[in-house]
Amino acid sequence: RKNWNIIEDFLGEEGDGGSSTYLCGEEVSLADATLFPSAVFATYMLPKFDEENDNSQPPLPPKLTAWFDNLRTNDDVFSKVYDEINNVLVNSWEGKNHRWDDIWLAGLRDTAPGTLFDKIISGDIPATVVKEDDHILAFKDINPLAPAHILVIPKDRNGLTNLRQATAEHTDILGRLLVAAGEIAKDESLGFGDGARIVINDGPDGGQEVMHLHVHVVGGRKMEPTFG
Repeated sequence: RKNWNIIEDFLGEEGDGGSSTYLCGEEVSLADATLFPSAVFATYMLPKFDEENDNSQPPLPPKLTAWFDNLRTNDDVFSKVYDEINNVLVNSWEGKNHRWDDIWLAGLRDTAPGTLFDKIISGDIPATVVKEDDHILAFKDINPLAPAHILVIPKDRNGLTNLRQATAEHTDILGRLLVAAGEIAKDESLGFGDGARIVINDGPDGGQEVMHLHVHVVGGRKMEPTFG
């Protein structure tokens, strides 16, 4: 949607679907031919990501929506392009191959029960927060295993009940969690010294107790060299 909004900002009054059917004047241009197939895909795909979002937005901004609807209904060639692409999306991508099923938020969704971390994020359960931004929250473990023991969690679990659920879509948040853990491990005011043990427990066999991915940053003393 961000990219569509950038294009929207470049459109003049003639691109609002009023006096002209096309983006660059009274005749079809390369801009129309290039953007229209992407707009077909966007108008079909983007609403799938919004099915459980109360703040959903139209797939295209207002001027581009008017342009798209105008071409789709008033230009025979673009109408045919729309029908061909939409037919593939509906009958092949979705009906036959189920391409959406493995795409996060389009097919895959976080249906696991909430955890106490959700209540910590909302403030319903108090915690000693040591680091916070729009993406992560870090707070002291109430049952510390060492003089310094911090948990770092994503604010939006986004399907990450454990690390095995991670996909390419989670690359950004996983990086943010590790960067935050490294910064915390350098904070002497929290009791850390020359390094820390940074651990992600994964699943029951890995000792995970809360099904919301979290990073343990443990330090303040010399760690034993063994696990288990």
